[in-house]
Amino acid sequence: MDQLDIRFYGNWQGMKIYRVLRDGRAIFTGTKGECGRYMRLHQEKQIRALGAHSTPRRRKVFVKRYRLGSKAAASF
Repeated sequence: MDQLDIRFYGNWQGMKIYRVLRDGRAIFTGTKGECGRYMRLHQEKQIRALGAHSTPRRRKVFVKRYRLGSKAAASF
């Protein structure tokens, strides 16, 4: 997983504003509590996405075949 970091950004209407950084780029801006919640949700989504790829599908994937009628095939 990528490295997330919280850094102070500035004051806005008397509140301290922080940014969540990933690889030096800001991906979220908010209060410190909001940034912590965002980081937890982001990490949970990444773990869930990694787990989704490792488990097999419940249903088989069927290949759909479409036939063209003689009139439709003649127009191509």
